[in-house]
Amino acid sequence: MKRTLDDACSCINSYEDDVTNYDQYMNLIIECASPLIVNNVDELSRELGLEDMSQMDAIEAIGEKVGERLVMECPKFTEITFKVIGEDPTLMEEVMDEYTEEDGTEGLIETGTVISVTKEIPCQLTVKNDLGETLNFLWIDPIGIDDMYISNPDRLKGRVVDIVYYVSDIYSPKDGTYQSRKLLMEVTVR
Repeated sequence: MKRTLDDACSCINSYEDDVTNYDQYMNLIIECASPLIVNNVDELSRELGLEDMSQMDAIEAIGEKVGERLVMECPKFTEITFKVIGEDPTLMEEVMDEYTEEDGTEGLIETGTVISVTKEIPCQLTVKNDLGETLNFLWIDPIGIDDMYISNPDRLKGRVVDIVYYVSDIYSPKDGTYQSRKLLMEVTVR
């Protein structure tokens, strides 16, 4: 996924045509992201756990994931998206719904090396980020990761990962309070 995102963002950064309306926006996506998705559909399907889907459904699901990540990670695409989509209140509402969790929190991004995995419920990944901070993430939902990591999460130890997460309050029965915790949405192994 990382290579696909980097290549798509590079294409977007070098795109020379003006993108001022929705048709031009779709042309940008078709030129910069679609070929990468189609050419790497098998690899991306495995990485995101979409092997059980038909190829067309997988391409659509991958396209949604790539679009979400590009909006969050590729500044020029973010700028173009909000410039074009922002002109249409209905489209802007749809985009914001797509990139926002049901509780209203937006996906946040972190990169780092997995230093430990707890195999209890809920599973927790401990990651040391690029700034040297140690961060804990709860793994409670499907996160679009290869099956080999699902069946043996210890394989993640020592691997560099890109993480999309959100923060939510989790009830702690030990002290009868709510604690803010980082919850995984997506993990991409580099």
